[in-house]
This record gives sequence, C-alpha cells and structure tokens, in this order.
Amino acid sequence: MAAYSEEDVVELIARQKCYDVLTRYCRALDRADAELMRSVYWEDGMDDHGVFKGNAHEFADFIILEIQNWFEVTTHSISNVHMEYYGDVMCTESYLTAYHKVIGDKEKIEAVQGSEYYSRLNLAEVGDTHHVFFYGGRYIDRLEKRDGEWRISLRRVVMDWNEHWPGHTILDDGMCKTLTLRGERGHGAPAFLNKA
Repeated sequence: MAAYSEEDVVELIARQKCYDVLTRYCRALDRADAELMRSVYWEDGMDDHGVFKGNAHEFADFIILEIQNWFEVTTHSISNVHMEYYGDVMCTESYLTAYHKVIGDKEKIEAVQGSEYYSRLNLAEVGDTHHVFFYGGRYIDRLEKRDGEWRISLRRVVMDWNEHWPGHTILDDGMCKTLTLRGERGHGAPAFLNKA
C-alpha cells in the first residue's frame, strides 16, 4: 500500500475546500442568498458572467436580484470538476448545467430568451405559462487561499449550449403529487431541515 506524503494530504484538503466553495456558490444562487454568495468570493474578486463583468461582491448583489426578478426557480449543478493545484492557488474548470423557470410574463420571457424566441411562439397555445431556459457551460475559476481560507478571485463563464421552450409543470398528478416537500428560496428551504 502506497504511503501518502504530507504534501499529498494538504493538496487533498485544498481540493475538498475548493469544491465546497464551488457547490456553495450554486446553493447561494438557487436559494437567492446574497450573503452566502458573497462568501464564495474575495472582496477584490472579479466575475465575468456576460450580463455582468466587474467586482464579484457587486455581482453577488446584482445576480440575486436578477434571479428573484426573472425566475420562479433555478437549479445550478456542477460536474466534471477539473482542478490544477499550485499551492495557494487552485485553477478549476467545472461543467455547469443550469435550469431556469422563467416567470410567465411577456416582458420577462422576451428579456431572458430574446425577441426571436418570443416571435416564434404561438401565444394562443402557450398562454401565460412559464418558460424554460436550460443552459450548459463551464465555470472557469481561479481560487486563492488567504489566511487559511479558499475563495474565488476570478470567475469566467463559458456557454456551450442552451435550449428554450414553454414549460409544463405538473404538481398535482402522478408521482409528482406525492412529492409534497418542495424547494423554496431563503432559509425556509428543505435543505435547512437538517439543522433542526
């Protein structure tokens, strides 16, 4: 059995701490928690999200308001997290899949999904239903360890693909009607039940 060096253990801990930062970001978005969002970035951190490019703490406040304004619910998931470790710096590429349930309102649908998408709709068929913005891409991050803590110092978002369509949520039929514990934003979310 191979023995692991102290350096190996330090790197393994660093990788786990950075992974925790990356998943905490997704939780902050989907729970619409600006304070939690700020906790993943250094105060001088930068974020380039397309719709926003600048200071990451300003981005945190901006994106949480946007999430609340445009979407009924979001789900952000990361996978295939590649990490390159350089002591107090970790460079990562995380595959991103994001589901956005756009509020069923003409202005919001057109603003999020574009006028071309909106012009293709048969409004008589879709009515006032919500719409779906499904997105795949990658987060390209530089995380830095300062005073023993890891946070993001630079984030860039890459889009690989996206899909848009009218939504069809079912809550009161089939197996879905048995799933009565439903997600919500804020500290009332089911994830916080474990703390009780």
